[in-house]
Amino acid sequence: MSNHRRVAAVVAASLVVACIFPQGTAGREATVNVDGQNLHIETLGAAAPNVVFEAGLGNDSTTWKSVIGPIAEFAHVVMYDRAGLGRSLPMRKRDAPVTAIEVATALHALLAASDIRPPYILVGHSLGGLYVQMFARKYPREVVGVVLLDSSSVDAPDELKTRARLEPGTAAYLEEEGIPESNRQVKSGGPFPDVPLAVVAATDHGPFFRQWEPTLMRLQQQLATLSPRATLIVAQGSGHDVQLDRPATVVDAVRRVAASAKTQP
Repeated sequence: MSNHRRVAAVVAASLVVACIFPQGTAGREATVNVDGQNLHIETLGAAAPNVVFEAGLGNDSTTWKSVIGPIAEFAHVVMYDRAGLGRSLPMRKRDAPVTAIEVATALHALLAASDIRPPYILVGHSLGGLYVQMFARKYPREVVGVVLLDSSSVDAPDELKTRARLEPGTAAYLEEEGIPESNRQVKSGGPFPDVPLAVVAATDHGPFFRQWEPTLMRLQQQLATLSPRATLIVAQGSGHDVQLDRPATVVDAVRRVAASAKTQP
């Protein structure tokens, strides 16, 4: 790379790191440095409330492509890529498992640096659901609603771990390695806030997990006891990626929680 192009790249990187998001924009994106790690963030929609999305194990923000447009019509959508995923590269820390407290703390810092202020409605899929449970317990006064999409549970047996072969040192591998500690952190993380909660449960996890379907549903039912204001929504026939298989169900769940959050004291 020539000196001119290298200088231009450094200047461009500096500009995006310094970028913040005014609430009134239709759509913005930036890369923000949080504790030495580049985190890519995107926003869409001008209206409150802030709906913050947390993807599942090893997934980036593109997993939300089927739901963000409709949700942005009634809320301010906030998506980001965790360290080592999507456009949050390179991954700075590769020598230790990723834990729920790390993810929640980094997300909180990212939102603050991007001038995206509470209150928040959190939407988490799969392992992302475990991470937003941690966020809600760690920052309960900043959360006014939660949507869990076939979320991971602290009570899930080891047999329900991913069947994918994960490459050592990758973000997905390190996130999975951190699950036991993440479960411990969530269990000891303080009470879940008394906020509107929608738990969306899938019913078709594929042939390998067929015998586990009753257990998987029971775990989702348990998640629906986290808040006295919870609703269990069964996405009949949906696979684990509910946001892709049943996007209308996800949009409706977020809409319901947003409406309930407006009426809470």
